[in-house]
Amino acid sequence: MTTPTAGTATEAQTRAWRPTFSGPEIGFLTIVPLGWAVVLLFHGAPDGADVYGSLRDEASRYLTVHLVSLVFLGLMGAALYLLLRDLPGRAAQISRLAILPFVVFYVAGDAIAGVATGALVEHANDLPASERAGTADAVQALWDDFITGDLLLGLGAASWIVAALAAAVAYARAGAPIAVTVLLALSALVFWHTPPIGPVGLVCFAAAVVLVAGRWPPRRTVATP
Repeated sequence: MTTPTAGTATEAQTRAWRPTFSGPEIGFLTIVPLGWAVVLLFHGAPDGADVYGSLRDEASRYLTVHLVSLVFLGLMGAALYLLLRDLPGRAAQISRLAILPFVVFYVAGDAIAGVATGALVEHANDLPASERAGTADAVQALWDDFITGDLLLGLGAASWIVAALAAAVAYARAGAPIAVTVLLALSALVFWHTPPIGPVGLVCFAAAVVLVAGRWPPRRTVATP
């Protein structure tokens, strides 16, 4: 009689796992991504060469969208963690580990590139026309800064991509329908949260949850003689 290895046992546990979410949990898992998708439809796309000029007429909306998004970023991290709850396997573990850096770095980057930029634009709008140039330069410098504009958001985006793709692999190994795997993989598009890309990724996440809520039949096993 042979004793199964730890790896074999883990694979068996993964194949035997089935999602068990309550009604309120399914509601949370769908409302969070869909709610953020709606918010991001109002995001706008600043001109990187003239940030103040492209935002001065929509500064309040831009600031509001990013303030609300800070909340949704944390909620999306919680949603993905809940979706992976109790799911065994290395892919699920990798996905769970990637959630924390996603929330930390993306929130930090969005707070600067979104909230701080929007606040500076609003401040410049309140100044006399003759005094706006200096603040407009500060807005541009903040936007162009490597740490605030590229590094933090880049690390956050990379972490979400890893988390989403690893979640897709984890569900595939658990025997989920191919549509769940594909939709979770497409939810990696959330890394670029401006519309239409970000909202599409969020809708894919919500659609995957709806399919997961329906569960799936166990894999058939063929008896060996």
